[in-house]
Amino acid sequence: MRDQFCNECGLSYDIPHLVAERLLGVEYLHRIENRYEQMRKSYDCTCAEWQGVFTEDLKPFGGYDDTTSVTIPIGNSQSGADIKALHKGAIGVDLPTWFNVKDNKHIMIVAQDPLRNNKYYGECYDAVISSPFGLHSLEHRQNARGGKMMDLLVKRLVTNEYGIYLTDANKFFIYDHKTTDEFSDAHIDKYAEIIRQEIEIVKPTVIVCLGRSAERMCKKMGLRNILALPHLSGTARGAIVRKFPRLEEIGATAENIAEEYAREIIRKIQ
Repeated sequence: MRDQFCNECGLSYDIPHLVAERLLGVEYLHRIENRYEQMRKSYDCTCAEWQGVFTEDLKPFGGYDDTTSVTIPIGNSQSGADIKALHKGAIGVDLPTWFNVKDNKHIMIVAQDPLRNNKYYGECYDAVISSPFGLHSLEHRQNARGGKMMDLLVKRLVTNEYGIYLTDANKFFIYDHKTTDEFSDAHIDKYAEIIRQEIEIVKPTVIVCLGRSAERMCKKMGLRNILALPHLSGTARGAIVRKFPRLEEIGATAENIAEEYAREIIRKIQ
């Protein structure tokens, strides 16, 4: 999957520019572009191998050696001043990622938010940069419950020749869920504008909303051809099984969940 991850296409130019202009600040465009290159080159690297990849301006907070996340300052973006005014750390931003995007049908998957743990990042006032479901990280794809399920889902969809684009409904996570929810509610129109820009760039055949936050955002925008599914995480397994009762018989394993989601998405497209 390394060759399909953030493969060279029109998104390679448009998405870093969108992230810079709307989220982190245009002064950090070059750093954002370098982070995409860093993720592409290190797609199959372990955390230990990542230590040789980090650079002085793209490295983990606090010298952590068990993460592939890096920090980028919050610059003069539309939301930057509002975030700085909160004086809170553990600011999460996921760079949108894509797989196998070419002249094919595109599936846009909208996740909930770029969750960060204030236990580890509470004193970090730069943005902690990762990707939706941490799919740039080998460890996340192999071990994290949501990451493993999403990785398996993406592989199934790519095998069927679809292009996949992943992004978050809430573009920032700030310190805790309460602060994040309040900030998202106050900025929901700006978030909706960004999602609309992403849709214009990606031109998806279907938009898959994972979880209530993503579904709420897409419904607020009046979008059509939406498929709402439970969030892919260990804590959402009950909701997943209720959505797909067959899992009670065959077992709610990561592999079976990914297969059910893939079937539902492909059915929606067809």
